[in-house]
Amino acid sequence: MRIESLHYFLEVARIGSFSLAARQLYVSQQGLSKAVQSLEKELGTALFERTGKRIRLTEAGFDLVPLATACVEDYAALEKTMRKHAEASRSCETIKLTAMPFVAGLFTLMRDSLDEYDLRNVILAEKSMPEILEDIADPTQSPETAAMVVVPDAALGRIAESRAAAYVPLFRSSIVLVGTKALLSPRKRCYTIEEVAGLPIAYYNEPVLESILKSMFVRHPFENVIMHASNLSMINEYIESGRAVTFSDAFSAYLSAGAEDALYLPIRHAATFTVGFLYSSVEQVDAATLAYIDRFKACIEETCSPYLAKHPLVDARPRPEGEHPASGATQS
Repeated sequence: MRIESLHYFLEVARIGSFSLAARQLYVSQQGLSKAVQSLEKELGTALFERTGKRIRLTEAGFDLVPLATACVEDYAALEKTMRKHAEASRSCETIKLTAMPFVAGLFTLMRDSLDEYDLRNVILAEKSMPEILEDIADPTQSPETAAMVVVPDAALGRIAESRAAAYVPLFRSSIVLVGTKALLSPRKRCYTIEEVAGLPIAYYNEPVLESILKSMFVRHPFENVIMHASNLSMINEYIESGRAVTFSDAFSAYLSAGAEDALYLPIRHAATFTVGFLYSSVEQVDAATLAYIDRFKACIEETCSPYLAKHPLVDARPRPEGEHPASGATQS
């Protein structure tokens, strides 16, 4: 019996809807239904009565709720306790990393998860992509041996083909719109690029974000930029007061779920990109840094699995001529 199946069952029981539970869990409704059906088959009894689109717990389902809750909670406690023992046996060596400004905020957004996985003991230096590539070309010039970078989808192939750099993708994301009800409608499932271009905009002055937005809005330039600066506190004041909207990404929106007042809404045909670690494949990278990258990837996979299921990584490797994308090629 998979603990994930019990978790899915509890979410459906709590919400009373497969479609809403799937949306909450960031999984497909079909996958969620199959998981619950497999659980019912394994237990030998129906857990839900289904009448059209309406569902309700059977007597067996009611009996399972407290038992499944205890199992899920015990499993979480087991993982947390064993992780502490595993972390205690690891080296406490401080890791030196670089990160592009656009993604450096992850170390704050994921603070609790990174603490659990012993991933906060780092010295972080912010650098641009050209500076990072210079460091990779000549690693002797920099104390940092790996960097967290943003790679637009169009550049993934070049990164994958590079003989000088190794790339470990963590997650895929896309640009989203952020604001309050003063300017955005929570009922609107998606904004078009043209609609966004007409809104009052305050956004962060960062080269990667600038490049992504420039390509995204090439046909519909911004009509009302009221702030374009590196002062995040002032940008946040504009957003919180309802005087402007700004931009974030889908992964940050997932991590910020439940934030008061802020609305994170998708943009149709938004630019997509991958975030991951880049390091030299020519010069030897120290074992501690490679172990850190492995643990960071495991942290993302284990704590953000619903998001990863909804936003799978793409295959960046060049395919032989005539090969179909679904012919079995592995993800980059």
